[in-house]
Amino acid sequence: MTDSEFTVTGRGSGTQASEASVTFGTDAVTVEGTIWGANGCKTAALSSADYDATADELTVAVETVDRDDAGDACTQAIVEIDYEATVQFAAGLPGRVVVTHDHGDGPTEVTTAER
Repeated sequence: MTDSEFTVTGRGSGTQASEASVTFGTDAVTVEGTIWGANGCKTAALSSADYDATADELTVAVETVDRDDAGDACTQAIVEIDYEATVQFAAGLPGRVVVTHDHGDGPTEVTTAER
């Protein structure tokens, strides 16, 4: 594993959506997903991207966190936060990818993918 990038691609009112899909490229794994936040002050962040060489497994952990620019007042509606995480590899891709989401109550496995 050589690098990782994380981008929030959209935010809006919604439901408690928690989903992700994994794509294996030539030298990178891309995770696109949606995580929910409890209110309008929440956004998504990459908690960690860890590669276990022994298990040949990449774990991508996404969490909801407070937005830096949230201010003092937040909508009290659930927000859906779309994101994209890309993890680069130099010597081959992992055989398995696990994606977890944490909404503040501990990580939950959302999806797994094998190549």
